[in-house]
Amino acid sequence: MKPIVVNYNDSSRNQTLQLFEKTNRKLLRKIRSEKNYQTPKGYISWQQLSGIVGVALSTCTVECAGIDFSYFIHSHRMSLWFIQDAPIYCITPELFAAFDNTDVLHKPEVLAGWQPSLPTFLVTLPKGILESPSGELDYLVVHCASKEHPEWETGKWYDIEIPDLYVPDLHFDWSGTSTTETVWMSSSRVTENGDLVYNNQNNLGRNILDENDNKFVERVRNLVVNILLYLEYYPNTSTEISETEISTKAQGFTNITNPNIRRARWLGKGYQTKLDITNSGTHSSPHTHWRRGHWRILESGEGSRWKQSKRIWIEPTLVNG
Repeated sequence: MKPIVVNYNDSSRNQTLQLFEKTNRKLLRKIRSEKNYQTPKGYISWQQLSGIVGVALSTCTVECAGIDFSYFIHSHRMSLWFIQDAPIYCITPELFAAFDNTDVLHKPEVLAGWQPSLPTFLVTLPKGILESPSGELDYLVVHCASKEHPEWETGKWYDIEIPDLYVPDLHFDWSGTSTTETVWMSSSRVTENGDLVYNNQNNLGRNILDENDNKFVERVRNLVVNILLYLEYYPNTSTEISETEISTKAQGFTNITNPNIRRARWLGKGYQTKLDITNSGTHSSPHTHWRRGHWRILESGEGSRWKQSKRIWIEPTLVNG
């Protein structure tokens, strides 16, 4: 499958959303009247995310597909996420660092028998934690496709029809826009034996990926697969964000007063980095480094046995941290 990156505007995302706010107030009022997500301090606000949803709903139709394929796919996925009442997760810095140091892409059959439980979800990232070559990414929308669930590929919201982008193969994709308005995206097919298939040499956007771009795409792909496995095998670690953790200050361009409040969910709340302090204080002490983690597969989990299969996360350890 093909990773994509495309610059579609030289201005900042914030400036574009401010302009969109002025000219699309009716659409944004509809969006915010249906859902009013609350996120904690240090994460992208619903004010901004709802603006991104507004842009997506405006550009997800078949007529807009020719603008730029990667931009269109991101709009399509954000629109489906909104329409399908899918969750928002806020990943903690500690869990992000652990996943960043857990190699899952080179594990054979890591998704053997995979049957996605969620068609789509959104992950918000702590501010300043994920820098792409074109600027910071503070959210990712993840979409899963399965021939068993064709309804995951289409939807309707008022008079906006989300076109059906039928993909016969089992796959997942992720996308997001950086704060400098670069669309980043990648898609991976999952084979029958659970291996991942993707192609880092092709581009569907306007820009050609260089070596640094490909390294970044692979890093995010690794993060997303870790999240997919974590949500399946450690579901009880996802908890609702409490009222005291919500920022009470207005975040964005206008105040949201809609009482239809929904709270994002923590991913990794309370997770603590595993530490191994050896030879502390001696001249031979090694530099601080990560002992990388991995997923241990005890059973293939073919077909309907996916949820009953055994996958254990061998967590990474910070040595001499």
